[in-house]
Amino acid sequence: MKRIIFSICLGVIALSPTALAQGQWSNSFTADDARNARERGEILPLKDILRPIESRYGGEMRRFVGLFDRNGRKVYVIDWTTRQGELVQFTINAQNGQIISVS
Repeated sequence: MKRIIFSICLGVIALSPTALAQGQWSNSFTADDARNARERGEILPLKDILRPIESRYGGEMRRFVGLFDRNGRKVYVIDWTTRQGELVQFTINAQNGQIISVS
């Protein structure tokens, strides 16, 4: 039963309204895919991505939306709550940590 609930939760996360609204996301990665990419040095660990954002914007990560392949580039998408309480979404190049967009 727990496996079914877990699978449903993963499906809901993968099809989050944010990702679907963007209309440009494809090929979200499983946790194993992400770990393998990180171990091969293809992407930075999420904690290394979050540190600069925290120091620049304050606040904290509200939700990890996912790791996606966008036009051959792996990107992290996260929802962030700034120190002013504003909710923003970051799209970050998973390879070098560069912020691609803030919305």
